[in-house]
Amino acid sequence: MSLFEQELYFANLRATRIGMPLNIADTLESTNQFLLELATQKAQEGTLAVAETQTAGRGRQRRLWHSPPGLNLYFSLLLWPDASPLRRPQLAMLTALALRRAILTQDATLAIGLKWPNDLWINGLKISGILCECPPEPLDGRYGIVIGIGLNINSLAEDFPQELHATATSLRIQAGGKLSSRERLLAELSNAFQQLPDKRLKHAQPLTLLPEWNEHDILIEKTIAVQRPNDIVTGMVTGYTPEGLLRLKTQDGVITISAGDAHLKRN
Repeated sequence: MSLFEQELYFANLRATRIGMPLNIADTLESTNQFLLELATQKAQEGTLAVAETQTAGRGRQRRLWHSPPGLNLYFSLLLWPDASPLRRPQLAMLTALALRRAILTQDATLAIGLKWPNDLWINGLKISGILCECPPEPLDGRYGIVIGIGLNINSLAEDFPQELHATATSLRIQAGGKLSSRERLLAELSNAFQQLPDKRLKHAQPLTLLPEWNEHDILIEKTIAVQRPNDIVTGMVTGYTPEGLLRLKTQDGVITISAGDAHLKRN
């Protein structure tokens, strides 16, 4: 039986286009996969899928996302933008900004950093990852985009497997043991997401929230290595394009990167 309190979620939901209908399951293989299948049935924009636990939750590069039951949020949101799937870098960044805003409504003291293209970090440790995926075919000329989010909320250190102790954390750990409401956080994310102007979600408009991103970016002017599908490129982050692409100063000049895993180079 799900521990997620729908009544509390809807009591805090002010959004009218995002965050409903709400699908809740005790266990799913993956909330993204669940919504990708619903998208083929023309599920409406704003549909949410939430799981208490996932048996095959995944992040980028097909990595598994650790999903202990009843502690955190594992959920996906379905959008039907009029623009192409190439807008996924922008949507991942917009989602990270909305998620950061939502968390700060619950605890404004947290120093939440943004890591391109899709992560939230606190004190050098990861609290959330975002995965954007598209159904294989458009429907009625529209490309669906499923945005999956894993957010570590109430896990304690012992709830993480040993291999994640050096890289992962939770809001509870960072807040000194204070419990957070999963329902309120999810509602606030829906509220924050709907506040993003429609034109940024519906059309191929430049990302105009770059000043907010840059203020909290943890990679700017850092030397990083970016793992791409066929190679690894190293350079210093100089910023981002209005389309959400990473600008990297390499020994061969400045290049732009649309997707990849970014890792800080250690001295």
